[in-house]
Amino acid sequence: MMDNPARRLGRGVTVGLGAAAVAFASAVMPIGTAAAAEPGDEVTLMTFNDFHGALGGARGLVCAVETVRSEADTSFLFSAGDNVGGSAFESAVQNDEPTIDVLNEMGVDATAIGNHEYDQGIDDLLERIEGRTEFPDLAANVTYAASGELVHEPYEVIERDGVKVAVIGAVTTKTVGKVSPVAIEGLEFGDPVDGVNAAVEELNASGEEYDVLVASYHEGGSANAEPGVAPENTDPIFDKIVEETSPEVDAIFNGDSHRTYNYNAEVPGQDGEVRPIIQTGASASFLGTVTLVTEDGEDWDVVGDPELIDATLAEAEECPTSTDVTADVTQLAQDAIDEAAVVGAEPVGSVAGDVTTSWDNTKTSYVDGTRTSDAPIENQSSTKGDNRMRHSAAGDMLADSMKWYLEQNDLTEGHEVIGFMNPGGIRAELWYDQSATGEGDGVVTYAEANSMVPFGNTLNSGEVTGTQFAQMLEEQWQRTAEGGTVDEGDEPFLAFSVSENVEYVFDSTRELDDRIVDIRINGESIDPDATYTIVTASFLFEGGDNMWALSEAANVRDSGVLDRDAFIDYLEANQDLAPDFSQRQLEMQILDGGEYDSEADIDRDPVLRIGNVESQSLGAPEIETVVVDAGEHGTFEAPYAFVEDAGRLVADVTLTDWLCVPEDTVVPLTITAVPETGTEIVTEIGTFTWTSGGAPDECATDDDDATTPPPGDGDDDATTPPAGDGDDDATTPPAAGGDDQAGDDQAGDDQSDDAAQDDSTVVTPVDDSTSGDTTADGSDSSNLARTGVSLGALITTIILVTLAGAGALVLRHRMSRR
Repeated sequence: MMDNPARRLGRGVTVGLGAAAVAFASAVMPIGTAAAAEPGDEVTLMTFNDFHGALGGARGLVCAVETVRSEADTSFLFSAGDNVGGSAFESAVQNDEPTIDVLNEMGVDATAIGNHEYDQGIDDLLERIEGRTEFPDLAANVTYAASGELVHEPYEVIERDGVKVAVIGAVTTKTVGKVSPVAIEGLEFGDPVDGVNAAVEELNASGEEYDVLVASYHEGGSANAEPGVAPENTDPIFDKIVEETSPEVDAIFNGDSHRTYNYNAEVPGQDGEVRPIIQTGASASFLGTVTLVTEDGEDWDVVGDPELIDATLAEAEECPTSTDVTADVTQLAQDAIDEAAVVGAEPVGSVAGDVTTSWDNTKTSYVDGTRTSDAPIENQSSTKGDNRMRHSAAGDMLADSMKWYLEQNDLTEGHEVIGFMNPGGIRAELWYDQSATGEGDGVVTYAEANSMVPFGNTLNSGEVTGTQFAQMLEEQWQRTAEGGTVDEGDEPFLAFSVSENVEYVFDSTRELDDRIVDIRINGESIDPDATYTIVTASFLFEGGDNMWALSEAANVRDSGVLDRDAFIDYLEANQDLAPDFSQRQLEMQILDGGEYDSEADIDRDPVLRIGNVESQSLGAPEIETVVVDAGEHGTFEAPYAFVEDAGRLVADVTLTDWLCVPEDTVVPLTITAVPETGTEIVTEIGTFTWTSGGAPDECATDDDDATTPPPGDGDDDATTPPAGDGDDDATTPPAAGGDDQAGDDQAGDDQSDDAAQDDSTVVTPVDDSTSGDTTADGSDSSNLARTGVSLGALITTIILVTLAGAGALVLRHRMSRR
């Protein structure tokens, strides 16, 4: 194995010298020095990514690798990162050391470093991980902030059968949001394409010979694609990888986003030339292969299309290619699995049904009114939904477990406790059906609990004000430390679960930091100035997942227990735990503010658009109806169905006869769903403001005792508008602007399975022109700042004034230090 420190020292200030050094070197020695390949030579390149300690898949992966090797003249095997971290229990419980041994034995030639390799800190990566691997760990875009020097080797040249393949590695810049800031303190993650291109220049300037050049990026596209077809990507960095990676690179391998695609893309600046782009999913599901051939001993061309080989083997299925490598890898993996099984088989709790993450509509259908996976669940340990843009039964359960643990152990410091769970931290589902180990239906084992939260974060608590907590919820819409938008390919929204004592209403079409419109703690409006105790993984208190407001929490304390162990205690104390399909948050927009104007013959009731009422977790019922109970003012309902202009499931609930509600009345609304799931969100709205003519005639009672009229009604002049009407009403703020976020992983690698779902949380501002009416002056009814109510006017509680106003803005300035 190469001596990384010596090579890093020798390279020294390569990045700092930059273009000047490259230009000088280019002037005195040849560029793109080629090795002595012969015409007709072929080389097969193999890749996999995001193995994540999937020792259960090692047997299938090595079988695929050895089969390709047996059929190829010359072959090389590369990983695109995240070999360890976020791992299956068998690997995680042994600190991923068996995984590194397996990959060594498999004959990996080099790996790009992934974000999860930094999970336990840079020293752990440099000493334990790089110290144990028998292949180079590469990253061309990570530098020390203080010196600008590269932290890792950027490239390596590997020779086999007279063919030299140079491979360059790069890691995603999203590492800064996926890893605890403490773990990567002092490091800078530069643009991966710029890092690769700089390494190409350095390699060429060095004079070191090579035949084939590979770029292995732990970064990738945002969607899956059929073989031979480019993914419908929404991530600019992937576009840059494809379009701006040096044309000298012969093949591009991807990782991080857990997608599958394999196709040939045009080489920039070289008409008619193509090169393969491959990503293989995750957890040893596929092996990517590409074959290159040279006709002149210098230029290498792709033979056909790159392929994805299914690397899964059924338990009883034998590998058709039996070699010493397949036998040794299989034995190493099985030994580790057997050792972990002793600890992992211990029962720690039980569930009454599947408790899962959110599964988007590309993976599920409703069968007999129940959300059901479209494919059978064959491998419980590696199968999950992972739509991180929607709150889930699994997330709610984990948030509840944190709150429970703090209260059980008297660690609340006298404040109301709020559990807070990031979606990327949930790495597995809890299945009701027994696994292959035969522990029994409903039984949760230590291994299964660990697999759900495998990162080994300690459970921390800290204190925030009500205003800060509101900002934490706002920061589900992701942004950088300075308040800027995250990369378009990232999930723009990460659905953080809250404990059962919290419920809130939001409107994603409003401006950033003005989307949370009502929060209630134990049914009462949140106090902006009160202190609340947040309990969550230590990772988030350090600004992980872009939780900048939480990083400002006061009196942060380490409970001394791992989040996994707190979760296990919760499971032991709550046997036969049933999945909770209720929603603790929902979206409510004012689709139409309503208007009555007798002179203009306008008579339109308000319409609320309500979404995110259904749970996307498996086993959840299909919601048919949304009910809005306004007490004495009526109960209203509407079907919950897919609406084209929203692109998702919503209920457009018309508040009929709402014009008769007395002006300046604040009306509590209770929102529930049918079938009953336990969802019961309470919020408040204000009432309609008459344009002219007072209340409609039908609002009068039989004894001519009219419903309380607006100010001025009852005068001899029935058309006199209410006082102040016609100019700016101080109680009605202007309508919020549209959503400035792109709609969509990951978390983390924390990835969602489809970046732009038809039922995602982040939606396009609604077009309510379908109402068929316009105001008296002809303006479209979607203008909520009309004489009807905007959402700001309807939310009349103090939370709107304090949380979405100056307090939140001041908080953003305070957080700008990051």
